[in-house]
Amino acid sequence: MTRAVLGALLSLTLAAPAAARTDAVPVSKAGEQVGKQATIEGRIVATHASPLATVLAFAPNFAGFTATILAADRPKFPLNFEDRYRDKLVRVTGPVTAYRGKPEMLLHEPSQVEVVAAPGETPLPPGVPPPEPATPVATPPTPALDTARALAALDARVGALESRLAGVEQALAEISRANAEARARANQIGVGATGSQIRQLLGNPATIIDTTDGGAVWHYSNNRTVTFDRGGRVSSWSGF
Repeated sequence: MTRAVLGALLSLTLAAPAAARTDAVPVSKAGEQVGKQATIEGRIVATHASPLATVLAFAPNFAGFTATILAADRPKFPLNFEDRYRDKLVRVTGPVTAYRGKPEMLLHEPSQVEVVAAPGETPLPPGVPPPEPATPVATPPTPALDTARALAALDARVGALESRLAGVEQALAEISRANAEARARANQIGVGATGSQIRQLLGNPATIIDTTDGGAVWHYSNNRTVTFDRGGRVSSWSGF
């Protein structure tokens, strides 16, 4: 092989990474790449892992471009994946899609993620965990987590309302039963009944008011009354 051919191959080899870097799109313009195959470059500011997927956020509160690894592909990536890439400047390569109005990329293979080393910095080899940060970085709440918290609070309120409604229904049932019993007893009242018979049916009255003709009116709750004549016999009743 001639020196000219070797030189050409060496030039192509050295030029390939430079071309890749030139083709990288800033994360701020990721929305312009929807529907295209692209390399997006940006800093991962937060991560969130759930049983369904692992999400890498390139904007606070997951408001902008995200890269998502579905649960089926997660075993392909390093165990310390979230710690390895959080706060790192990275490039992700693949088709850019839109999800709920935001640009997104699905990562199926580790080769789709490349850490961009800062001057004087060497990227960590696969499987080597990064040093422990001085202050743990809190993961911002995701929309899914906010929704779950809201649903839990709503469920608690619904449970409290159902408990109160059950109490009201029980109280109404007791009132209805008491009224039914009172009506049943009232049906046994007859003209000429004695005071002793009325006490057995209705109990003792709340008040007794004598009338001018020598009779009396027995008052019960809920404006129920039984009127007796001067002979102590029932002459009429009302409110039952």
